[in-house]
Amino acid sequence: MNSQNNVLSGEIKKPLLPEYVLMSILTLFSFGPQYFTSLSYILNQMVIQNGLNLSTHVMLLPSICSNLAFSLGLPFGRILPMKYGTRKIYLTFIFIFLGGTIINILCWGIIPLTIGRSLQGLGAGVLFLTILPHSLRSYPNKVRNLFILFAIGGLFGCSAVGAFVGSLSLSISEWRWIFLLNILSSLICLVIGFRILPKTKPELELNSGTTKHNMKGIFLFTLLILDLIFPLYNLQEHGFTSNQVWPFFVIALLLALLFIAVDFNAVDPFIPFRSLWSAKTVSGTIMALTAHIALIVAIAGANGFLRNILDPPFIYLTYFYLWFFVGFLASGIVCTLLYDKWGAGRLGMVGSIIIIMISIQWRSMGTEVSLTAINVQMACIGVGVSMVLLSGALGTALAGDIHKAVLRSSSLHSMRNLFGSIAGPVIGWFAYRMHAIHYEDVRGEISLLNPETNSEMAGLVRNYINNGHTLTEAKSMAYYSMVVNSQKGALLGAYHDLFTILLVLGIIMLLASIGKAVTGKGRSLVQKEQHILLPAPLEKTNKKGKYV
Repeated sequence: MNSQNNVLSGEIKKPLLPEYVLMSILTLFSFGPQYFTSLSYILNQMVIQNGLNLSTHVMLLPSICSNLAFSLGLPFGRILPMKYGTRKIYLTFIFIFLGGTIINILCWGIIPLTIGRSLQGLGAGVLFLTILPHSLRSYPNKVRNLFILFAIGGLFGCSAVGAFVGSLSLSISEWRWIFLLNILSSLICLVIGFRILPKTKPELELNSGTTKHNMKGIFLFTLLILDLIFPLYNLQEHGFTSNQVWPFFVIALLLALLFIAVDFNAVDPFIPFRSLWSAKTVSGTIMALTAHIALIVAIAGANGFLRNILDPPFIYLTYFYLWFFVGFLASGIVCTLLYDKWGAGRLGMVGSIIIIMISIQWRSMGTEVSLTAINVQMACIGVGVSMVLLSGALGTALAGDIHKAVLRSSSLHSMRNLFGSIAGPVIGWFAYRMHAIHYEDVRGEISLLNPETNSEMAGLVRNYINNGHTLTEAKSMAYYSMVVNSQKGALLGAYHDLFTILLVLGIIMLLASIGKAVTGKGRSLVQKEQHILLPAPLEKTNKKGKYV
């Protein structure tokens, strides 16, 4: 292997495992736990809330701060190793993630929980671009396509496993043990990283240290992240029209425009947007952005439908997310085998069509759906979303000059995670608002002046009386049953609206994938090796003129 691509050269003489396997372990256990923890938090939020005696609304704060901190840390993952070296930054931010984990384990209220989750998010965000490019380069050319299987099955799989563990914690009503798993992953990273990461000089020092960071861009982006916390936290409870929401969003928009103007024209951009300025990269970026938001919508809608409409025992939630993980693994195998043959565009088209088909089914899904059917459908969502997201991200990184792949990857992932951090609370507000609208519509339809309502009410009363209840009890139980059914009907309408958004996102992904395919298959992961033909040796003759 080329020494430039060998991150581990000179540090270990006889590794027990191949270099790319060791680097994959470092990558998986550095920022994978952030995905793991975020998804488990969504599922076991009720358990944490009851354990710390907190309100449902307050529980949004740690999640929002953690996701925004991850978005803030991502661009630093590209520039800090250039100044201080990969080894130093990697080990430092593993310690920061570990510190946040310990705070979470010992926390007694919302403030330490928010601080701990924010430190975890910041540490994982910096680690993402610190180690991921090295992980890809560590794969030998002939097996480089295995990186796709690792990225989808490992990194995407962390989300599915996190949801699986989160649903498991609901069953046992315990949550601190999940953070103990994060400590284990951090210790693995510290031990392996300390032994194998090279003690090389920072890239800036190797390049005579002429590059300076864009401090204006860094300052504006940090202000943008801090400003977003307050409106995203208050959005669901107060709505966009509240004075606690819209002024901060206006400020965020102005900061974003100012940041783009400053960074786009900077010699040393904090987020190099200019690297995405081509047809190949724009289409791939749209694929990755929409797929990331689609994943959030799918998890929110499917999880809500399963828990609030079907209401199965908690053990069925673990089966549900196990199927989700199976979908990621299947997608990883397919993309590994076909990425170099089909390219990012065609794979994205297949994934988009899968999402569109499932979205159409979910838009009309009712209480009669079987658990087996929704498990299989969630596996298909895992296949489709991961196929589009990874194809878009990888296709963008490999489009154009390979030496600028890190710049393109940094821009795409920074945008993707920032949009995802904003999309989560907005989707929660949308579902909450649509539920209220649908409930008002349903409540208007079940007025006691409505003959159909009276007929249904009378039938319920007769059934309860036949089961041994008094007339007063029967009327009360019948009314309660109708209210509950109205609530479920309103919730079902809200989830159908979410699945309509998923359908729209699927169509956008399909169009972007077609655009990606039209611009060409792009660079392959496994490059064809060029064999250099040496000239034939000169023929020698003896003194009699005969060849020897």
